[in-house]
This record gives sequence, C-alpha cells and structure tokens, in this order.
Amino acid sequence: MLRLEHEDRTKVTYAEHFAVVVVYEGAFDGWYRGRERTLVRGALKLQEPGEVHRAVRVHAPFTLQGAGFAPELIAAAADALGRRGSLHFRAPGFAPGEHATKLAFAMHDALVCEDTPEIERATRVTETLGELLGTTPPSNGRAPLAVRRARAFLHDALADKITLDQLAAHSALDKFHLVRAFRAEIGLPPYEYLTHLRVARARELLRHGALAVEAAQSVGFCDESQLHRHFRRIVGITPGAYARSFLPSERARQHRPRRASAGDVTSRYERTPSQ
Repeated sequence: MLRLEHEDRTKVTYAEHFAVVVVYEGAFDGWYRGRERTLVRGALKLQEPGEVHRAVRVHAPFTLQGAGFAPELIAAAADALGRRGSLHFRAPGFAPGEHATKLAFAMHDALVCEDTPEIERATRVTETLGELLGTTPPSNGRAPLAVRRARAFLHDALADKITLDQLAAHSALDKFHLVRAFRAEIGLPPYEYLTHLRVARARELLRHGALAVEAAQSVGFCDESQLHRHFRRIVGITPGAYARSFLPSERARQHRPRRASAGDVTSRYERTPSQ
C-alpha cells in the first residue's frame, strides 16, 4: 500500500508491480504510454510493471492511494479468468463513477479498515481485479451449481470465520467467477449475503431474550459493535432497541391473564362470605 497526501509537486515513478491507484483529492495531468491524461478526484489510475508514470502538471494538491500486486498474483488471476497472452489491464485508467472505479475505491476502503472481515476484503480484491483484467464466462455451465453450493455452505457455517478461498473450494469454481456469478444470481456478493444471514439469526436470538453481546458471538460477528453497525444498517434500528421493542409484547402474550368464564365468576361469589 502507498499513500500520498496533499502532494503539490510533479513526480516521476517507475512501477515494479501492478498497481491500482485511486485519487481522493485534487487534480493533476499524468503522462503514461506517450500521452497525457488529467486525473481528478474520484478517478482510477492503473500501473503495470516496468513502466514510467509522470505527474507533469499539478492543478490542485492531490491525495492518492495505491495498492500493489505482484506479477505472480496477477498471472494466477488471469489464468483463473481464462485470459491468455501477455498480462495487461484492460485500460490505463477509468473515470469517476465508472464500474471499475467504484470497485477499486471500495477495495481500498476494505484494505485499510482493520475490522473488515477477510471474506469481504478478499471479495473486494477479487471483484476489482476481475473487472480490470476482464472475466470470461465459466465453461460447462458450472456457475449455477457453484452458487447453490456456496449458498448452502454459508447457511451451514454462518457462525464460522469463512474465507473466500474456502467458499470457492466448496463450490468447485474459482473465486473470480464465483463472486461474479453469486452477485448476478443472488443480488449480493457472498460476504454481504453472509452478513444478512447473521443479522437474521441475531434477530431471532434477540426475540428470545439473548443479550446483544451473546447474539454477536453466536452468529459469528467479531464483537458487539460489528453486530450493532450491520444490524442498524440492515434492520434500521439498533439491536438493543429491537430487543426492547419486541420483548414486552412477547412477555405480555406469555403472561396475559386468562379471561374468566361465567362459571368462574359464580364460583367466586359463592365462596364470598355474606356480610
């Protein structure tokens, strides 16, 4: 990882790795492969090994962050994706708002956030590299079966620390095609689907009187704060508020007095001593 903050000087860099660079602030003109290109806030800049990049003109102090990937890792990714020939990104960069740019920014957020689960971090990297290199459809129509296997595995092991590599091995499909097929069929990436499963299970536990810290541990969140963050995002309220809003009505149903029958009233008055 590399980060430059509020840089106001022109720079010349030589790339030793494949690098995915996002621009957080500022603007500058960059030279690459014989042409100049203006990079602004929200843009994505890509670098390949053995090539020179120059910031030739700074319009506003810029902040950027880069994630480097060894050529061996990119080669393995390209092989899994069905790419043949020399290794290259699909383009030297992408503009703000493009799909590849959004994936790259999300990947960077996951890489620098300490409490990001491994399965989410790995999925963000996998989706980003798959988009930048180009994914070909898996052969033999294996994707639907792989998604069903992955989905069943997430249900069975929702409280465990699941990695993307484990999920891919269980589904019998490489992780690049799996995450794309899973998102296309389910509407969510695997880590987000797992989060929804965990929150749903936590709701069930809270309805039955479990404390938030107990529910967090039982469903696989690393701590109560992680449950709190995802619960509020998905359900709309905190785990504590959810429990408080539900349990009184549950207790009321469990302890509501039995309605007295006519016979009960008669018997009571018959037992009352006369005045």
